[in-house]
Amino acid sequence: MAWRIAKSLEALRKQINEAFPGRSKASDGGIGDAAHATRDSDHNPWVKDGKIGVVTARDFTCDPNDGADTESLAEKLRQSRDPRIKYIIYNRRICRSYVKPGIPAWTWAPYTGKNPHVHHFHISVFPAKERYDDEAPWGIR
Repeated sequence: MAWRIAKSLEALRKQINEAFPGRSKASDGGIGDAAHATRDSDHNPWVKDGKIGVVTARDFTCDPNDGADTESLAEKLRQSRDPRIKYIIYNRRICRSYVKPGIPAWTWAPYTGKNPHVHHFHISVFPAKERYDDEAPWGIR
């Protein structure tokens, strides 16, 4: 199946790369691998834009030595409360933009998924086209 990354996430990738041109991209990722394909994951192109699948998640490598401090980036995105954000995962924590029983929106909560996300942060955007393809600048500065 033909697929692409959500335009909002490509805009974020470009913005991070411009801010930190020497950063490592070792743990960057968009489309999921075979393991992702076996489970519900925003790294799978399950959102459809016509006949094209859209991946609504992206990972960004932690590289504080070259300025790309993903803890700081994830926190700036959380604080921005950007309406495109579905959730952010970093360092065994998850921040959802929506309320979950007992957990207010936009707060960090424990994340117990298989990948603790200590080498990168993960961001997912909502599957509505007006959100996932919104290329407005992100609040990372």
